Amino acid sequence: MELKEIEAFYHAATMQSFARAAERLETSQPTISARVAALERSLGVALFDRSRRAARLTSRGRAMLEWSERILGLAREARAAVADRASFRGTIRVGTAETLVHTWLPRFIEKLRGTFPRLDLELTVDITPNLRTGLEARELDLALLMGPITQPGFRNVTLSSYRTLFVASPKLGLNERKVTAHKLAEHALITYPRNTVPTAELAAIIRRQTGRPPRSIASGALAANIRLAVTGAGVALLPEPMVRKELNRGELAIVKTTIATSPLRFTATWIERDAEPHVAAVAELAEQVAHSKDQKS
Repeated sequence: MELKEIEAFYHAATMQSFARAAERLETSQPTISARVAALERSLGVALFDRSRRAARLTSRGRAMLEWSERILGLAREARAAVADRASFRGTIRVGTAETLVHTWLPRFIEKLRGTFPRLDLELTVDITPNLRTGLEARELDLALLMGPITQPGFRNVTLSSYRTLFVASPKLGLNERKVTAHKLAEHALITYPRNTVPTAELAAIIRRQTGRPPRSIASGALAANIRLAVTGAGVALLPEPMVRKELNRGELAIVKTTIATSPLRFTATWIERDAEPHVAAVAELAEQVAHSKDQKS
């Protein structure tokens, strides 16, 4: 048995697809098939039921999956304990929330290139629910998202936390006195997408205090949300660091309200069971950069 054969089998089994295993291991589907076939020959048993289209395991295959998980886990532990971090090579697929793109992410990428010079970065910017889905589908190795994810199997490292502000164009006249939920609900609320925690929390507060749902403009493009607020399209709920420039220039003003919203808390999150050692190392680097940036703010 070769480690590459066990690795190919493990990913084909957990992803239920030889094609997706090939993408994960950055090789071709015929190569995955050849490695699995070689492993089956060395064991003298069939690990997959070839009568079905999906990559379904036989009873021997299910037993081998448990062993392969243990073997690959020991290999990862050995690399993590012995290898020089600067020697980590390959591609790490990182998903990030847009808020971090506008705060400390550029500095993190700079540090990543210097710390792990042989590690290539594949970056995806998306909303937290989609980033979580990407982790679960093994399409991402690490996600910098609004967390933590408390589901078993996930590991979380605490990153930065930002308070949110209601902001609006001064021409709306909402910065002159404290605004009630009823007054706020007279305007469109520019928020994160509907299936995110901040928007769900805000909608629940407005509904509870006014008896009706808010009118909203829900978007995952936070830069666009800022521009909409500047033009007077509505009141935006945004992280404080993202609107400092507009506040300083007088393009936006803070809207003081009777509504208290939770801060946005971010974590570096990954599925620990089958992560390569460099994933935890990159998460630790993100933690260092996020905390140092917070101290400077």
